[in-house]
Amino acid sequence: MYCCTFIGHRDCVPETQNKLYNVIELLIKEYNVTTFYVGTHGSFDYYAYTTLCELEKIYDIKIIVVLAYLNNIPDYFDREKTIFPDVLEKSPFKFAVIKRNNYMIEKSQFLICCIDHTFSNSYNFIKKAISKKMKIINLGKLDMNKI
Repeated sequence: MYCCTFIGHRDCVPETQNKLYNVIELLIKEYNVTTFYVGTHGSFDYYAYTTLCELEKIYDIKIIVVLAYLNNIPDYFDREKTIFPDVLEKSPFKFAVIKRNNYMIEKSQFLICCIDHTFSNSYNFIKKAISKKMKIINLGKLDMNKI
């Protein structure tokens, strides 16, 4: 049983959702990925979550929505699927998303990302995932071979 997480830029094109469905389904079928960690910020997280909810109707998977802030849960997330990691309890507000993303990377063996450029925190998480030797699938424009 393996875990996957998602990292991406806040703004992500809607066409990404179709790609997400195929990639997630491949991970479930071919790599026995059964647990998925997803954040709550931006369109990429939204597309990942809604795609996972569709696939949950077909496959026996677990969706874990990892909160960065307790008081900021968008309405479309199922609150029963949310967790707030202990590591974030005393985290300063401005570092909460970074700590949350680190938490998800540490829990996972696979990363699906949507990264188009190198000047973002999302790119920094890709570098961390590479150093952890995670299997990375980028749905964005950034050439992963040049990192």
